[in-house]
Amino acid sequence: MIEVTYGFFGEDEGQSLFLREYLLKISVLYPVVFIQHPWYSKQFRGVNNKGVDNGFRAAWLAGFGQAQYKLGCLFIGRDLDSSTPTIWAERVKGFQDKISDVHRTDWMTRTIFMLPMQCIEHWLLALQRRRDGRPSNNTRGLEIILNDAVKKELYDEHARRPSNQTKDELVSELSAELDIIWLVDQSPSFSAFHAQVHRYISSL
Repeated sequence: MIEVTYGFFGEDEGQSLFLREYLLKISVLYPVVFIQHPWYSKQFRGVNNKGVDNGFRAAWLAGFGQAQYKLGCLFIGRDLDSSTPTIWAERVKGFQDKISDVHRTDWMTRTIFMLPMQCIEHWLLALQRRRDGRPSNNTRGLEIILNDAVKKELYDEHARRPSNQTKDELVSELSAELDIIWLVDQSPSFSAFHAQVHRYISSL
């Protein structure tokens, strides 16, 4: 098994929790184990979308360039907050433009963008609907539904989760049930994320 030390720079704990479960499942599909750097994400926290946008360059340069980190790969987590078809590529280009003066193609190929169309809750709601036995036509196409409506359905305390269960606990619970191949088929933005991971692993 190949061991890869990774860092995560993203908006919130929900994205980090989802990524952690995803990478555990990746180790079942590929001969690679991802180990989170013990303090990188404590030093670099995006907090929200603007924080990720503004802090990306510094987090990227430090993750690959500073001796105390030396990451194998870096995951960038940001909700797109849009259903516009071209927004994914536009956002990736925006990040790339921030570091266009740093001529390190090897660092760029080890940067993986986790950019849910709309927000991470769209991926989670697909998993929740699947767990509830909803047919695939109730999960495909979720990415065009507005954020507020998706979050309301996902986090409704009375209809969806015990009153003493926190949102992060629900995220962990749903993420643990992730079927990667199934979600690739359901969500174009998740498919784009997974394709990057596949390419990275194939390059090791």
